Amino acid sequence: MKEDKRERIRQASIKVISKKGFYNTRADQIAEEAGVAVGTIYNYFSNKEEILEYIFEVELKKRLAFLEELENKEGHVLDKIHLFLQKHFNEIIKDPKVGEILVKEKQFPHRNNLNAILGYLKLIPEKLTLLLENGAKKGQIRKCNYKLIGSSLFGAIQGVVEVAIQNNELAILNEAADELTDLFFNGLKIK
Repeated sequence: MKEDKRERIRQASIKVISKKGFYNTRADQIAEEAGVAVGTIYNYFSNKEEILEYIFEVELKKRLAFLEELENKEGHVLDKIHLFLQKHFNEIIKDPKVGEILVKEKQFPHRNNLNAILGYLKLIPEKLTLLLENGAKKGQIRKCNYKLIGSSLFGAIQGVVEVAIQNNELAILNEAADELTDLFFNGLKIK
């Protein structure tokens, strides 16, 4: 029951924050959307920042769990990265409001030291880097600056989601995994 309310508050927060932005969102607006009393929110979260932190925490855990699963799975590194991209973009397509928050509110932690948001921005590129390193050890890809490529890939992911959200063009996310995988691993040369 406790987790149900916490999740209901998270879902309501996603709706309100994606519409109004974090700074313009008030606890009473979240409470109204969640169908709970304002005081109930404070039974689960100390403040609005903690709610935002929890939104990122849930998304980070989903992505890290999937990357961990891919890391332990047999297969080519390029296929694993493609699967991660598909999973990430499908999550955004499924709930564009979450995508909007991931894009618009990602700068918030630098001023407030919110670990889940900082983790989202740090751990996902690190896991992508690790996938690349392991792929190179297996002879699947050439040696390169894995951190640079992992960070660049994460930046491209963020950029694609940002463009899709800001321009209300979620359809581009359907082909984003294929295009980014091809770009990063085959380049733009005519085949």
